[in-house]
Amino acid sequence: MQKMIEKIKQKVHSGELFRVNFKTIPVDYEMNQLKSINMEETEGWALRVIHDGKIGFSSSTSQNQIDGMLEKALEVAQFGQVAQFDFPGQITTGNEQKIKLYDEAVKEKSIENMIETGNNIVKRVLSINSDLRCDAGISKQDGSIQYVNTNGASFDYKKTMLSHSIMVQDTKENDMMMLMESLNWGNVDSSLDSLWERLERKLKWSKKIIDMGSGTMPVIFTPKALLVLILPFISGLNGRIVNKKISPLQDKKEELLCSPLFSMYSDGTIDYAGASAPYDDEGIAMQRLPLIEKGILKNYYYDLQNAAEAGVKPTGNGIRNGFHSSPSPGVSNLMVQEGETSLKEMIKDIKEGIIVDQVLGLGQGNVLSGAFSNNVQLGFKIENGKVAGRIKNVMIAGNAFEVLKNIVAVGDKARWVSGQYCFPHIYLKSLSVSTKQSIKDK
Repeated sequence: MQKMIEKIKQKVHSGELFRVNFKTIPVDYEMNQLKSINMEETEGWALRVIHDGKIGFSSSTSQNQIDGMLEKALEVAQFGQVAQFDFPGQITTGNEQKIKLYDEAVKEKSIENMIETGNNIVKRVLSINSDLRCDAGISKQDGSIQYVNTNGASFDYKKTMLSHSIMVQDTKENDMMMLMESLNWGNVDSSLDSLWERLERKLKWSKKIIDMGSGTMPVIFTPKALLVLILPFISGLNGRIVNKKISPLQDKKEELLCSPLFSMYSDGTIDYAGASAPYDDEGIAMQRLPLIEKGILKNYYYDLQNAAEAGVKPTGNGIRNGFHSSPSPGVSNLMVQEGETSLKEMIKDIKEGIIVDQVLGLGQGNVLSGAFSNNVQLGFKIENGKVAGRIKNVMIAGNAFEVLKNIVAVGDKARWVSGQYCFPHIYLKSLSVSTKQSIKDK
């Protein structure tokens, strides 16, 4: 890459070269049977330049196309965004040694072992109920990321990821229950015990279907469902959105936005987590960045361009959505701080309410405004401090910025969702809940 960057240096004011190379082997099961075993290799190169004060970008799947990439980047730069920044100089933080990202045991995990795991998953699901349909996936990934720029900064690191996913369906006349659980982590030491505990508990709760009426009532969001409430904050705290003056959270630093029980931060330095790395995709060291502390807005997150435009330091949140895209502000591992209340205590406290575990339409609608309206794909009714059964044809609606002001309790055990989000349960005082019949009546 150094020879390539020297060639780039001769043609532009400054530039960076980014390379990804990953090998993925997924083993997939469908309808209780092994369906496929694949091997996927991804190599990508991305070039970003600053020329005549403007930004140009191009990408390719081959290093042999560097001349063409450079030509295209220069063409794009003619009409590109005015650069408010320059690429960083030499990196000396030593984050490569501090953060654990690579486990040789993941790379060496055999396909036979992955098949054995898949067979055991299907066997265990069917032992619970032989009428269930189980789809499952076991996937391992290993690869490397390299970066170099014309100002002397460079880094490279290796990363692994081992993923397990389970989808269970129970189909009966006029009813289909779908339950999904997953575990994604960077080493082989992660246990599936907690996944099975959740799955078996929810299957037990799902046996009985409970009717319910509409109204405003207490709601518990599981970690998996909590993104409904978090997505508006991810958008509103984005430095690019703030700079455009379209964020509802603009000019609210140090203001109380949520319940003091709520704290959230972006942290790219957690060993083996899905979005961890020594540096972001622009060469800025990853860090633990407080976003909201005890309900108070502390920071927005930025890449190089938007930080320069705002007149602040970059936060290590310049993230690429694949090698074919230029960096933009993005969260790394998003964490909501644990509280002191167990799920059992939350349930016991509610006379009538619901638990929301899975929703349909996540991220649709006007996310930036905070408004949400989602059908509950999997949820449960609470009656007199106990889970009474599964609910159907139910919708929840509200505004995330408002409902997070009314948190009753935060769960004492956070768990990882999709390998990138670590959330506890959140117990809300009240939320609008509508059944299918009441929606028709409106």
